[in-house]
Amino acid sequence: MTMNDNDLSSNLSLAALTILDAGPIGQVRAAAEAGFTSVGLRLQPLLPTDVAVIGDANAMDELAQLIAQTKMRVLEIGVFPLKAGMDLEALGPVLSFSHKLGARYIVCPVEDDDKKRRAETFAELCDLAETCALEALVEFNPYSACRSLNEAYELVTKADRPNGKLLIDAFHLSRSGAHPLDLRSVPKDLLALVHLCDAEPLPTTPRSVEDLRRESRTARLLPGEGSLWLDALLDALPPGIPLSIEAPAAKNAHLPAAERARLALAASQRLLAKHGSTA
Repeated sequence: MTMNDNDLSSNLSLAALTILDAGPIGQVRAAAEAGFTSVGLRLQPLLPTDVAVIGDANAMDELAQLIAQTKMRVLEIGVFPLKAGMDLEALGPVLSFSHKLGARYIVCPVEDDDKKRRAETFAELCDLAETCALEALVEFNPYSACRSLNEAYELVTKADRPNGKLLIDAFHLSRSGAHPLDLRSVPKDLLALVHLCDAEPLPTTPRSVEDLRRESRTARLLPGEGSLWLDALLDALPPGIPLSIEAPAAKNAHLPAAERARLALAASQRLLAKHGSTA
């Protein structure tokens, strides 16, 4: 089904990873300056270089005030890795603050290889997220414990929670060996969010986990600038699904965060305009 690209354009958001170095406050400022109306933030630090906000009262107040001033919508909050023995109750403050910011989704990569246990953990996290009016999204990637669309679908199905759904990342879909046509096997109501980017052609030789991780975090391309099947992806998506532009590129790291955000928005709008003219 071909989507209305005007509807898609209004659903564009800036993912945190695209300008991760700016930190949450800088990301909101850059997104607003670039013309985005929606943004994703990383409030749960994953890397040593991530800017921590939770627990810093001044930073939390400044972020909340900035979001109100800019009328920025907060689409997604990352990241909440599903781990063996994770302390779910400790997530209370970040979930509560996410709710205060008006966030819609939390993003959950997977670090537990035990399929039964991780489904139970995800179900419990979904229940906790529901108390804050949040939906929890499983994100698969080929260098995690949940490596494919099929594995992610299985996890969400086993957890069986109404607010437990899927995030589809264009890069990870490609590097896991899948294609947008594979999304036909997944109920449309489980597809909640897309991370949109482009990439170089799929290498013909096997790649290490570190190679995949490096490309994912530092060498993505802006939508329309690579070789991914983005038209087919757009056609496979349910109407109204948000598109979060996640295209971190070390080659652009010297540019101000707002300029990188502008480039991401412009490239995405060009892609959608082209898609609409050829649909």
